[in-house]
Amino acid sequence: MSPAELGLCVSALTCSSISQLFMKGAAISCAPMQRLFRLGVAGSLQLLSIALAVLALQTLNLSEIVPFAAGAYLLVPLGSRHLFGERLRPLFWLGAFFIIAGILFTQA
Repeated sequence: MSPAELGLCVSALTCSSISQLFMKGAAISCAPMQRLFRLGVAGSLQLLSIALAVLALQTLNLSEIVPFAAGAYLLVPLGSRHLFGERLRPLFWLGAFFIIAGILFTQA
């Protein structure tokens, strides 16, 4: 995987994860305009994530890209903990270990 391809995959993961955090922010915001703004940002980031993944798929196999999507299972809960004060249970960390191990094994 070239640095450019890696950049596309990481950027798609980042956009998707931030999009989900904006969706959570929209769900808990009180002001209707703030909610609509956050949903708009979330939708835009999700579309950007899809576009970046499609660009990566032009030169990579799907099996090379899918493990990056698993990164959202780590980034979104960590972001939720930081931004919204959500509690992560101890088993989350065990699961996080297995996700990281799985990503490393599939990319080796």
